[in-house]
Amino acid sequence: MLATDAYYLFSPFNLLLFLAPQKFLSQMVLVIIAAKIATVGLTSYYYWKQKIDNEFYALAASAAYALSGYTIANHFNLMWLDSVLLLPLLIDAINRVLEQKKNHLILITFLLWFTNFYTAYMALAFGLFYLLSKLFFFNKKERWPLFWEYLKKSMWGSFLDASMLLPVAVEMLQGKAASSATWSLGFQFAPYNELAKLADGAYDFHEMQEGMPNIYIALPFVLLAIFYFLSKKINWRHKLANGILLIFLVASLFWTPLVLIWHLGQFPVWYPGRFSFVLIFFALDLAIIALKQREKISFWQIGVLILLAIGLIVFITVDSKSFAFLNQNAQTASAAFLALGILFIGFIHNRSNFAAPFFCLIIELELIVNLVLSLNNLAYQNNADYQNFVQNTKQVTQYAKDHDDRLYRMEKTFYRSDDDPFSANYYGLSTFNSISNQRVLNLLSNLGFVNNSNSYTNYGSTPITDDLFGVKYYILPNDDITPLKANEQMKYSNSSNRIDTSDYDIVKRFEQLVLMKNDDTLPFLFLTPKSTTKVKFDSTDITGNQNKFFEAATGKQTQLFSSVTWPDPKLINISGWDGGWMQYTKKDKAKEGRVIFNFKPQTDNSYYLELPGNIDNDSINLTVNGNSINTDVRDQNSRLINLGSRQRGQTIHVVFTLKNNQLNLNAANLWCLNTKKLEQIMDKFKQKQPQFKQTSALTIHSNSFSTKKTETMNSTIPNSFNWLILDNGHIIHKNKIPFMNTFLNFKLNKGTHKITLIYVPWVFLIGIAISLLTLFLYLSIRK
Repeated sequence: MLATDAYYLFSPFNLLLFLAPQKFLSQMVLVIIAAKIATVGLTSYYYWKQKIDNEFYALAASAAYALSGYTIANHFNLMWLDSVLLLPLLIDAINRVLEQKKNHLILITFLLWFTNFYTAYMALAFGLFYLLSKLFFFNKKERWPLFWEYLKKSMWGSFLDASMLLPVAVEMLQGKAASSATWSLGFQFAPYNELAKLADGAYDFHEMQEGMPNIYIALPFVLLAIFYFLSKKINWRHKLANGILLIFLVASLFWTPLVLIWHLGQFPVWYPGRFSFVLIFFALDLAIIALKQREKISFWQIGVLILLAIGLIVFITVDSKSFAFLNQNAQTASAAFLALGILFIGFIHNRSNFAAPFFCLIIELELIVNLVLSLNNLAYQNNADYQNFVQNTKQVTQYAKDHDDRLYRMEKTFYRSDDDPFSANYYGLSTFNSISNQRVLNLLSNLGFVNNSNSYTNYGSTPITDDLFGVKYYILPNDDITPLKANEQMKYSNSSNRIDTSDYDIVKRFEQLVLMKNDDTLPFLFLTPKSTTKVKFDSTDITGNQNKFFEAATGKQTQLFSSVTWPDPKLINISGWDGGWMQYTKKDKAKEGRVIFNFKPQTDNSYYLELPGNIDNDSINLTVNGNSINTDVRDQNSRLINLGSRQRGQTIHVVFTLKNNQLNLNAANLWCLNTKKLEQIMDKFKQKQPQFKQTSALTIHSNSFSTKKTETMNSTIPNSFNWLILDNGHIIHKNKIPFMNTFLNFKLNKGTHKITLIYVPWVFLIGIAISLLTLFLYLSIRK
């Protein structure tokens, strides 16, 4: 959680949340976003006002920075905005180091690391490159002392934040850094396509998900950044140094090695080019330097700018079909503001007392137009839907807590977001976290849970995983509710179609939800007769992996899943492939094609369709007994879809409607889960298990229990060296091999036991010691 805090939550702006009740969370988040963007404008205005004496130019640049393409694209990733507002202060501090003036580099470095280590790395890396480009112009005797002064203060600031950076480093090594990315010398996309991102309104949902880095600044500033290199007043050596740095930053947008370096060795999942705020800042800085020269524009200079402006407009117009955001409004606005930029540079700048106000006016106007065009390309969730979700689900989760104080997990058959457990305050399986535990993620992926590199959901679960993971309660939609007003109704989106959860016992019906209880769940820690061994998973056999999980936990060698023979399909506008198994093609491509399977279960067991990852919403529409099924995937992983439970003799009607011309189902399977055998084994197995309670934030205690022989205490608590285990007050050692390659476990000898688990954040404590020692040494040296 410390690394999660350091990534998402440690911005001082988040203190504003405490000024309002929790029901106003979304409104306060809006206040925080607005406050951060305003502060971005303030810090950058402070920086540029020192570089140019005309406040209108400084105001225009600060507005362009505060409402740049990066800020618009990431305004709801508000944890990434603190580094944006601190970057001008960092560069100002570096300039002061070079000028041997009093500076606050230590404080700025500390704040960068503290508020968000991820974008701090990007800002500080740019700061180093910026410093090196400036040191080139000092004589050799001055370079090392200046660099040492910068390095020394950067190290002071970094060591002051050791209490956060050390836990982050450890968690990253166990999480994302443990996964490998494919390094190559290729490009992420054709470099010239990035020119489209200079246009007004160059943002939409596709760009958010898998588009190109956002580098928009107001177009007159783009022309001025180019004019910097055309200026006759600026020394060529300065142009060369800044040109090399600019080329490096631009190449980092699309050249794979640099993309990975800027993103800590991992490809971004959504939101590409997360370092682009440093490129935007640098380009605006060059533009301000160009404005400062007060240079008389010659014909050839304005001619070059006109040609480049025409070239950009031609590219935007010709290539508009390749990018949905390049609509007619975006093209018109881009052409108009390029023309105004040419007008200002060539005919108004240095020729009128109103040049600066005019320039500021057209910049502010373009930023408003770009903001409207960009945000109109996005869709936002309704706040009433969020409030309805939180109020109703928290009512259920609070009821469960009030009536059951043991340790258990809870899940739902629908979800609003991956982080619903945070919103509704319960221990769930689903999560979205860039600091995800890689072992947990790998296990859930092998068990068939829909996931990607930083999220996993409960979609793909079965009664086996419910029992073993301790999912004691389920929240289901209440289908018997009295109709409510539209603005009071919950949205049961992203359904997992877990029909078998209705087999659990009803605890209580609420106005819009039903609380169900699974009586066969294990506690978070449980005794197993078998010794822990490393498990070999087969990523193509998720039912086999779930069975391995069951056998490793219970010690029972049994096969719970059995294969079901596919019934003969009914084909509508479809033909099967000659010699092909379960492979189909549309006859008439212009008409709808469907493949229909009807089968009658011969038992009351639970039945599942296993779909490979390459069959999703883009290739099919799937319905079961007329109900539409969500077939979304993330990292192309196979998953199980519950088709029915306790429906012996009833027809289950499965329809695949093709969105493409072909459908290959030869990797799809039908499975039957022997729920009766599962219930019998689990009911007997859980009877002998001890009970555990969480007695404080960092401690878990068991009741007193006995073992007649040496047994293994397994768990579904992720393994960590931070766990201290005591048996009857004496420390015992954890097993070297984690349970299921993931979880905490230890051996217990014959006798009576009382287990205490204490979570001791060793790295955090070491980090605090380093931070305090650093502060003490720094204050001592200053004296």
